[in-house]
This record gives sequence, structure tokens and C-alpha cells, in this order.
Amino acid sequence: MMLTLIDVKSISCVHTIETILHSMRRRSKMQRRIISIVITILVLAVFSFLNSSFFLAEELEWEGVKYLNIHQLSARTSFVPQNVFRVDQTALVKQVSEHIWVKSADVRWRWPNRLIVNVVERNPIAMVPIDDSWFLLDDEGVLLPFTTAFAEYSLPLITKVELNDSDTFETIARFLSSIPLGLYEYLSEWNAQEQILVTRDGTQVLFGDLRDLNVKFMTLELILGDLASRNATARRIDLRVLNSPVIVE
Repeated sequence: MMLTLIDVKSISCVHTIETILHSMRRRSKMQRRIISIVITILVLAVFSFLNSSFFLAEELEWEGVKYLNIHQLSARTSFVPQNVFRVDQTALVKQVSEHIWVKSADVRWRWPNRLIVNVVERNPIAMVPIDDSWFLLDDEGVLLPFTTAFAEYSLPLITKVELNDSDTFETIARFLSSIPLGLYEYLSEWNAQEQILVTRDGTQVLFGDLRDLNVKFMTLELILGDLASRNATARRIDLRVLNSPVIVE
């Protein structure tokens, strides 16, 4: 009789435990279902918000553009008004960078719907008249098509050079870029064939080979400074023999 009573109690206890576990499982399923519903609602809300007109990029904004026309740059791209997150920024950068005047470009997103294209333009340092056309030379030796933005700029001329001579253009660019700013302001023309620099006063400066340029530039600065102090000009300054300049006034 005692064993039977114990068995009944054990069975009752087991049943109670099973009931509790079953209730906990039901409660856990309900909690998971509620959590899933909440997550789904949040995802849908975020998706709907991100795809709303709040993030509609209607046009590109440009920074760093000094010489180029932003409308022409925009026309080179495949950009159309669309959600800012759907714009292919890599393709956009590639399309802008293909312009010969563009040295580099990048795109930044600014909250909430602004796309800013930052452009680094090439830096023209000289004008190159060839046949009946005008070109501009940048500081890396790249020949650029002329732009009307330079109508108000005064840059030195490069003469006696062939259009397809890319190596010579690179050499000229390195030479011009190495000229001290104080001397560069005197520069009117560089005769690439004869290696002659012509100042704005008409003085011809014979450089010969382009070695020991620092010494030649320093010598030229001293000579021009002395001429200016005497209110004089020179027709020719010959720097071909290092440390033995010849001045013809």
C-alpha cells in the first residue's frame, strides 16, 4: 500500500513537471513569435524609410571644379535622380575620372540625400600653340585641350615642339615645375628645340642641357636682380657653361 501511494505521488509529480515544461515551451514559442513579428515590422519600417523620397538624390553637387563646366561633367555620367543608396559610386568616379582634365575624383554621401563629387583638376603651367590650335600643358606633361576659362590667365608659351612628342612634354613639365616662383613670373616662352627661355622683357636665356638646374636658376636670379637694380635689361644671358655666365646687354 505504501508503494502504491508513492507511485501515485511520483506519477503526479512527473505529470506536474510535464505540465510546467509544456507551459514554458508554449510561452517560449509565443515569445519567439512576438519577437519575429517585431523584427519583421522593424525591418519593413527601415526598408520603407530608406526607400522613401527623403533619400532621393536629384542632382550631383561638385567641389574642386575651377576650369571645367559642371554641366558638361554631369552629362558624361549615367547619373539620374534616384535613391542615394542605389547610385553606383564606383562607376560614377570612373566616368568622371575619364575626362582628360580630371586628375582624380571621389564621391561622398552627405545626409540625407546629397552626393558630392570632389574633383582634382590638372594644373596647367604653360600654353602650347601647335599649327592652328592651342593646348595647355599640365605639371605632369599631359597635353590638355584648351578651355575658355584660361582667357584671363597668362601662362608661358612652349614653342618648337611636336604634338606627338610625349617624352619632350614630360621633360618640359619637369623643367618648368622646377623653376622657382620668383623666376617663373619672368617667363614668357620656352623654346624646346633650342633650350632657350625668353623673359617678359625679351631677354633670351640659353640653358643648354638641363643639368645642374638649381645652380643655373640661382645664377639667373642674381643676374636679373642686378639688372633690375640698375634699371637695365639684357638681350641674352648664356648659362651653358656652369659658373661662367655670359651677359649681353
